[in-house]
Amino acid sequence: MQAPVVLPEDYYLTNFQKLLGFVEQRYADLLNCSETDFLNTFQLLEEDAQKLYVRLASRKGPVFRADKLNYPEITSIELAVNELVGAGFIQVNPPLDIVLLSDLITKSELLLCFPDQLEPYRRERKQTLVNRLVDSGEACLDLPFTTLQPLYMEELRTLLFLFFGNLSQDLTEFVLQDLGLTRFENYPLKSRLFNRREELEQGLSLSQLWQEVAYDNKKLDLDELQTLVTKLPSSSDFIHPTLKRRYARLVNAIARDLERQGALREAIACFQQSYLPPSRERRTRIMAKLNDTDGALSLCEEIEASPASSLELAFAHRFSKTLMGEKRRRQSARFNERTLELNDNGQRVEFQVQEYFRNQGWQVFYVENALINGLAGLWFWDIIFADRDGAFFHPFQSGPADLMTPDFYRSGKGAIHHRLSSMSESHLLDTLLTTYNEKHGINNRLVIWPALSPELITLAVSLIPLEQLRAMFQRLMFDIAHNRTGFPDLILFDVENKKYQWVEVKGPGDRLQENQKLWLAFFLENGVPAEVVYVSWS
Repeated sequence: MQAPVVLPEDYYLTNFQKLLGFVEQRYADLLNCSETDFLNTFQLLEEDAQKLYVRLASRKGPVFRADKLNYPEITSIELAVNELVGAGFIQVNPPLDIVLLSDLITKSELLLCFPDQLEPYRRERKQTLVNRLVDSGEACLDLPFTTLQPLYMEELRTLLFLFFGNLSQDLTEFVLQDLGLTRFENYPLKSRLFNRREELEQGLSLSQLWQEVAYDNKKLDLDELQTLVTKLPSSSDFIHPTLKRRYARLVNAIARDLERQGALREAIACFQQSYLPPSRERRTRIMAKLNDTDGALSLCEEIEASPASSLELAFAHRFSKTLMGEKRRRQSARFNERTLELNDNGQRVEFQVQEYFRNQGWQVFYVENALINGLAGLWFWDIIFADRDGAFFHPFQSGPADLMTPDFYRSGKGAIHHRLSSMSESHLLDTLLTTYNEKHGINNRLVIWPALSPELITLAVSLIPLEQLRAMFQRLMFDIAHNRTGFPDLILFDVENKKYQWVEVKGPGDRLQENQKLWLAFFLENGVPAEVVYVSWS
């Protein structure tokens, strides 16, 4: 058993310095005066003061009690505080409201601070007492302890954003890597995400809006959504390709929530600002709901003339027929289907079907999307992590920035087709197993490591005909964003008879999704053995 990794006591300061050095080296020309002042002044602080600032700035605050600070690696917290105050990095006893104060003290301390106001209600819960103080307009007066608030937090957020390109990653990434819990490919870092201050500010603004949309997974009500719409810039403001994509995804998310809230016309107006799927599909469906059949048909024609994906094209074909009153006829012979009656043992239906086929003599793996994505991730590893302009801009990426966009296929089309044409069974298997062993555990957006094994890789390459694997890889790499999902749940192998088969499992009341239908249709066209098993309980 491998011994646990012990981090040095100043690991967090070392990582923070790496971040600052990276940003200063790459983005110094984009920083404003305040951000530059932070970088320069921080380096002049004594090491203990630097440690304390990073400790506080990395914690959930924004205010902390001085008497609760306990960092053994800092020689004198008092001296560090004094230096940070003198340098303008910390404010002592900042103005507090009751809500902020309540995060710093216990119920007993709250009663001591406000004895006259709260004594009659001392048996109530702490939050109820806080609500009473807020309702009565009480202010925080003299407290029996000192509070500290780290400053330069806006500047620090900008520096973090410049490093990661988003607000969802933070210094935790360094720690996880130091502990060996995450690993990233050693790709060259020649690009930078932003080249102008305007792009930086646009990116930061979009990320802040995303945080409002996704804050604590809370669903926004209609008033909150409408307020958010007023904060959206115009789509014409964005030239930077990454920011255009982020803007389109943000608009799609807000528009979809508006649609769910029943604000259909507002949702259409919002979807119109996005060029990414499913904006046109949602607009078409909403128009149909509003009885605008002509408008919906016109959008279907637009999609059919220039589809963004095979999924969008399939929708337009299907929905236009519905709009024109054509009855959808079920093509019973299109996919191999059968019904399987089982005794429900309480496990997931996929596991129960997996066990059924094992009892029939098959080797069965519950892989869903992980197998073909994983094999492609290994086979095209060097192409995915190739040195390209704009692909990598910080060291914690699980793939190039454009992996889920048409740009990835366009830029790598030649290399992808050459790799596909060079496939042979022995070369493929050797490459997959070698890459699996050499890269195991390194983050790759296409590879789910626990789902792959040398045994599964060997079975897949040995029993899936090369032409079928090549066809699956081709379809996946052409449009990774839309084609990486929809694979059947199970894959079955019969080594003795040199057979394999995909099985999509559907429990009672479940039905095929559109992306699953597209893969099943693709399998049918390419002679890939697959069936849909509909389970009923006996």
